[in-house]
Amino acid sequence: MTLDIKREVAALQEEYRIIGREEELEHALTAISAGKNILLEGPVGVGKTVIGVAIAKYFGRPFYRVDGDERYTEHKLTGWFDPATVISKGYSWETFIPGPLTQAMIEGAFLFINELNRMPEGTQNVLLPAMDEKQIILSKIGLVKAKKGFSIISTQNPEEFVGTSRLSEALKDRFVLIKLDYQSEDEERKIVHKETGCNDNALIEIAVKTMRATRKDPDIRRGASVRGAIDMVDIVQCSAGSSTLNPEIWTKAAIMALSTKMELQDRATQSMKDVIQRIVTTILKEYSETSGDNSSREDKDINESKIGHVDAFTLSKNVPRLKDAIKRGDIPKALFIIQDSPQSIYEILCKEGLFETMLQATEHSELKWSAAQLLLTLQTAKLDPTHKRIARKVLNRTIMRMAAQIAGRGVIPTECVEVPFEPGLEDFNIEQTLENKLGKDYLDHQDIASIKRCQKKSAVSLMLDTSNSMQQEKIAIAAIAVGVLAHKLWGDPYSVITFNKHAQLLKPIEDRPNIEILIEKMLELQPGGVTDIKEALEKGLEELEKLDVPEKLGILITDGWVTKGGDPLPVAGKYPRLHVIQVPFTISGDFTTCKNLAKAGRGRYSYVQNFEDLPRAIMRILR
Repeated sequence: MTLDIKREVAALQEEYRIIGREEELEHALTAISAGKNILLEGPVGVGKTVIGVAIAKYFGRPFYRVDGDERYTEHKLTGWFDPATVISKGYSWETFIPGPLTQAMIEGAFLFINELNRMPEGTQNVLLPAMDEKQIILSKIGLVKAKKGFSIISTQNPEEFVGTSRLSEALKDRFVLIKLDYQSEDEERKIVHKETGCNDNALIEIAVKTMRATRKDPDIRRGASVRGAIDMVDIVQCSAGSSTLNPEIWTKAAIMALSTKMELQDRATQSMKDVIQRIVTTILKEYSETSGDNSSREDKDINESKIGHVDAFTLSKNVPRLKDAIKRGDIPKALFIIQDSPQSIYEILCKEGLFETMLQATEHSELKWSAAQLLLTLQTAKLDPTHKRIARKVLNRTIMRMAAQIAGRGVIPTECVEVPFEPGLEDFNIEQTLENKLGKDYLDHQDIASIKRCQKKSAVSLMLDTSNSMQQEKIAIAAIAVGVLAHKLWGDPYSVITFNKHAQLLKPIEDRPNIEILIEKMLELQPGGVTDIKEALEKGLEELEKLDVPEKLGILITDGWVTKGGDPLPVAGKYPRLHVIQVPFTISGDFTTCKNLAKAGRGRYSYVQNFEDLPRAIMRILR
């Protein structure tokens, strides 16, 4: 690092009150000075926007900001013609309203795009000629060349985050990447002090340690950003007025501050409230021990419901615990007690009149996966027909809710279609509108050709390996994955094929979707046998060829262990696009087969290390 760059970094930190980030700022300054476009990538709350805006302002150029979302169209980015003035004056710069991209190019300014990977792919692609050739072509206007100084600074959350899509390889190739991760504990304390004005070091330390603990907890998929610590400090100061180790105050503040900033694992063993409560208790205990303050230890008897805290008692001694767990809705504890002897426990539940109570507790539990596991365990007992039917319905609904929760996240693939004017639409096809008006004395709303962004139509064949590698719990996870597919493709045609030594069509592509029936069929599957991938691919292709839709793709889920049938590679090559998700081996296997199938099908290959990640692997493909 040269002395000049060091000075510039220091000046930038001071002017925009940025704590730390010396290396990232150095890289950003160097990249902009070299005329490059920057992509800042990192989780929520690490300061991507702060750094992006600071860099743009530091160079003294004007900048235009765009906040990405799935409704942001190409026309909003480049510009559009005003319909009323075009009708009277025709197409010209006078009737054209430049969008932020065009305006930034004309002025040699920065275009700052916040959360680029929330934008539709079509809108993202408009950036390619602007970044590559420093020019774009506007319909009816012509060539627009970028003035010297034009650059793009973008931010994006990692792909696994909610509501994001994958940038195309072509677009990523035009950026230089600067990754931002969470900062050190010391820097995060300084940030909290700066943002809150709090001078109580103890209060800041506890808040920061609590917030950082959420990033390591096994029950949490996504931990909180430094905003969580900032909010905790503000709330505790308002509640207590000064430093406190009162667990009640800290727990309330942490639940309020952190619940909206973190995401639990699908298979979490505790509710959001219980996870936060446990973390706060641990942090306060550690702080008391290290600081020598024992004043709050007597207040820390907060109930925890982790499965591992239950001892292995005899069956008779477990009954009171089971009753208590069911009445309190403590599904993980009930699961722990039931799983060792489901038949005996089932008989006791019926005798005590608690079976229906337990089913109600599972259906209303926040911990959907623990509830599903408990219901799966009950399936191994010899239930009477009525109880079996009710338990299966509750299990089915639980799986449907889990699938809906996962499928509700992410960017929906969209495309632009032309429709008659509707209130709220901002983009228009002026040429078609003028043509519709020809010969008329006035312009009717139905004559205005509007551009509407709609969900992109596609057809999908899902092929799921159900050979010996699939046990009961994995079948339930596969049912969740199929439910995710069904929710995500609501309104689009899809087929579901399961296969071992033969391929079975579980849902034909032309059938109307019924998620409840589909999941019920999944739960009734009997896994086993050898694998014929070729037959499964042939069946999936046969289903896709029944329809005439713009986009067709296959999704193959298998461990890649081919034991029957011919070579599947030629069939994979016939797919318009074939994505392959490889699940972990149970007997033997290698990565070559699945990778080659994805390559032949011009699709993506992905490997899930844990079978539990399969539903989210489906989501990553469908977005």
